[in-house]
Amino acid sequence: MVGKVVSCSVIVLDDFNNVLVAERGKGKKDSPKLWGIFGRALKGKENGEDCISKVIDKELGCTIFDLTPFREYVIDTETGDILQVYTGKIREMVSLYKEINRVKWINGFEADNLQFAEGDKNLILDYFNSIK
Repeated sequence: MVGKVVSCSVIVLDDFNNVLVAERGKGKKDSPKLWGIFGRALKGKENGEDCISKVIDKELGCTIFDLTPFREYVIDTETGDILQVYTGKIREMVSLYKEINRVKWINGFEADNLQFAEGDKNLILDYFNSIK
């Protein structure tokens, strides 16, 4: 069975291989504020690059450059659905979408100190391990 890419994420990098993460979760005091990377499900017939460009434009108000496929992860073994992860860079000031509390650049050591949305921590650690 051949799986298909159903969602895409991007690991946004700076020139020193730090990763930009966003804290999401507003409102209720008891709801956790979780850190994560950027991505969403594909819509219609769009490809991964278009999906990522739209996510970055919406969530950070800027353009993504140097978009490069990083890895594919099977997210559903029954259907074979795949998450395609890219890396890319931004070169301008960000303007945060209303659902994002704040963003910060982290290195591999800092990833362990933050509470991440499910799956995102593994993607980030996978990236940092790949550049060692």
